[in-house]
Amino acid sequence: MMLSRVADRLYWMARYLERTENTARLINVHSSLLMDLPESMEIDWYTLIKIFNAEETFSKHHKVMDEINVMQFMIADRDNMSSIMTSFSGLRENVRTSLDLLPDEAWEQVNQTYIKLQASLSTLNSRHSRQALLRNVMSGCQRIRGVLDSHMSRDHAYDFMQIGKHMERTDMTSRTLEMTALLLSDARSEALRRYDSIVWSGLLSALGARQMYLRHKNSRIEGSEVMDFLVCDRIFPRSLTYSLAHIDQYLARLPEPEAVRTISMRLLEQFEEQDIRAIPVNEIASFMDSLQAELTTLHNKIGKQWFYPDLDISQYRQEKPVGQKQSQVQY
Repeated sequence: MMLSRVADRLYWMARYLERTENTARLINVHSSLLMDLPESMEIDWYTLIKIFNAEETFSKHHKVMDEINVMQFMIADRDNMSSIMTSFSGLRENVRTSLDLLPDEAWEQVNQTYIKLQASLSTLNSRHSRQALLRNVMSGCQRIRGVLDSHMSRDHAYDFMQIGKHMERTDMTSRTLEMTALLLSDARSEALRRYDSIVWSGLLSALGARQMYLRHKNSRIEGSEVMDFLVCDRIFPRSLTYSLAHIDQYLARLPEPEAVRTISMRLLEQFEEQDIRAIPVNEIASFMDSLQAELTTLHNKIGKQWFYPDLDISQYRQEKPVGQKQSQVQY
């Protein structure tokens, strides 16, 4: 079994990689969506801040809620723990300190993407340049993941990376879906109702799911069907059920996983039995909040079991999962 601090770095490396790509795709799609929608709707630039539960941090640094401030905050602001720059810097540092376990090409791809990202930050006020930056970040993350998937042995190092990837993916997907309470609500505006299909198509694109949804659902894009696909589909790799199943699968490969798997198996059973279409619209947000709280518990258990078993879990300070509520425990 590898050293606990090494396992910790690989787990967080995978989380940062997933977070960076997902954030870039979400910003990219959200920006395009706003160009297709009329003004004065429930969806605006500030919606991105809400998805990441970053309202308090944003308000400390920006008095005006506009496109430029939101984009600076979400892409470049190092005080924002969810920004692309912060996430990718965390990825880079964890790769740099784990070079003996990773393919050489991974560091090359990380460094090249980091240099391009830094060089592009001065152009964020230009929409065209910003979209190019986001596409470059997504492509860079995909190249890094391709190198790791193609060249790493399927040992415990790989297991921790897969657990980190699917933990972050589940968290990010649930936060995006949480906003659908607004989109499904009977109280939504008539303007939003008229653009339902565009909004739901944008949601699918933000999660990299549009083509697979159309392929497997064989139907027009409808809110309830989109929710069902993104929550319950067993073969799409970005659905909540798929990611939870793979978290449990990779946990099972680690030494003495029983205590941790009680949480992952409970979560998986809950989702396998769940008909998301049966949940009242006004309860979707609380359903996703509950999942995020359970993910935090699982995250803490993983840290206690394999990373820092000798420390009081409430005393260890580690970068918290994206958007984690301050009242929740950090490992």
